[in-house]
Amino acid sequence: MNQNQIIFLFSAAALAIYLISYIKKRPAALLSFFGRGAAGLSYIYLFNAFCAIRGVATHLGVNLITLTLSFFLGIPGVLLAYAANLLRFL
Repeated sequence: MNQNQIIFLFSAAALAIYLISYIKKRPAALLSFFGRGAAGLSYIYLFNAFCAIRGVATHLGVNLITLTLSFFLGIPGVLLAYAANLLRFL
């Protein structure tokens, strides 16, 4: 394993441990976590459909990165992804 894989593995393990301990403290946090994720992903889907009807390409799809972003930050995270996507074209 190279250095990047080791760093990624440790980061993923630390995140998993943090999430497990957080959910054990507050079980309602799991519902909030999935609620934010569902709201963010549905916003991406509906906004892309709305823009496709109008003939505008958004170039932001539902993938692992947007899934993670919407699960942690919700709709503000999705808006952040759209803003970063918009800055790419400027």
